[in-house]
Amino acid sequence: MKKFIWLFGLMLIPFALHAEGKTERILTAELGYAEPMEFDYDKDGKPNRIQMWAVIIIDKTDKGYEGYLRRFMKDIDNDKPVLGYSDINMLPDMPYGEKLPVSQVEQTGKTVLFKAGSKSYIFFDGGEGYMNDAVIANDGVRDYIVKLYAGDIKIIR
Repeated sequence: MKKFIWLFGLMLIPFALHAEGKTERILTAELGYAEPMEFDYDKDGKPNRIQMWAVIIIDKTDKGYEGYLRRFMKDIDNDKPVLGYSDINMLPDMPYGEKLPVSQVEQTGKTVLFKAGSKSYIFFDGGEGYMNDAVIANDGVRDYIVKLYAGDIKIIR
């Protein structure tokens, strides 16, 4: 009987370890937050339609919250991140900008507050599509509404 209990206990270890490292996605967003503009980033003589975008991912883990905010330039005609040309303009050398880790995360229903870099954000998920969502940012001086042009915010739970 002792062997059976010991063997049963060993079989439960993987389940206990899996439950300990549980991660739950609470927010995912991909947002166009600037008016589209034209810039010949690929130097083919024809202006490309580009736009500033951000991807935000926040997970709740057994140790708290983790995630990132990443801003990047996107070619909106081919739906791909723009490779840099920082020597010509303000575009980063990499297609995606730096991942800014999130901190001070709070969730209440379909609202998530967090800090990334030097700014604080409030994300509201009003349903399908960006026109039902809202973002308020604070740069340390003032709150302002971020105008959204495309994408969606999805707050889970």
